[in-house]
Amino acid sequence: MSRIFDRVTLAASLLAPHVALDWTRPRRRGATMISTARIGAVSDVVIQSVDPLEDAGDPCGGLSAWSRVQTGDFDPVPIRFWAYTRLTDAQAWAGLRQAVHHRLLVLAQAHVLLSRRPLDEVMSGLRLTDSDSARHSVSLLTGRDSVAGDLAGLIADLHRPPATGLDRTVRQS
Repeated sequence: MSRIFDRVTLAASLLAPHVALDWTRPRRRGATMISTARIGAVSDVVIQSVDPLEDAGDPCGGLSAWSRVQTGDFDPVPIRFWAYTRLTDAQAWAGLRQAVHHRLLVLAQAHVLLSRRPLDEVMSGLRLTDSDSARHSVSLLTGRDSVAGDLAGLIADLHRPPATGLDRTVRQS
C-alpha cells in the first residue's frame, strides 16, 4: 500500500504545476481577503487570508484553505489547510494554491483508482494548462508514452498496469 501511496504522491507532485483551477480575484472584506474556485459540480475551495493585527502573538493572522459543499452533505474532495502560513503575501497565496492543486491531484487519483467513476463528475474544475509537459511527467513515471489529452486520461495512463508477456500473446492472436 505504501508503494501505491508513494506513486500517487510523486505523480501529484509532478502534475501539480501543469493543472489549474479558475480562482476568483481575491476580494477584501475588512481584514480578510477571500478567493474561491469551483472544484466541480459539488464543491468549491476557498483561500482566505486574515491580516495580522497589531499584536504579533495573535493567532488569527495568516492564510488558510478549505473546501465546502455546494450541494448535498458529502464533500467528495475534502481540503483542510488551516493556519497554512502566517504570511499573507503573493508568494504565500501561490504556494497555497499549489498545495491545493497537489491535494486535489492526490484525491483525483484516489477517485479513479477506487471508484472507477468518471473524474469529471467530481473535479471538472481542475484542468490541464500544459498537456505536453503533463504527458511527459506521466511518461517519466510509467516508462510508456501517454497520448491522453485530459487529466482523467493522464491519470488512467498513469495507473494502467504494465503489459505482461501474456497480454502481448493474447493481443497478437
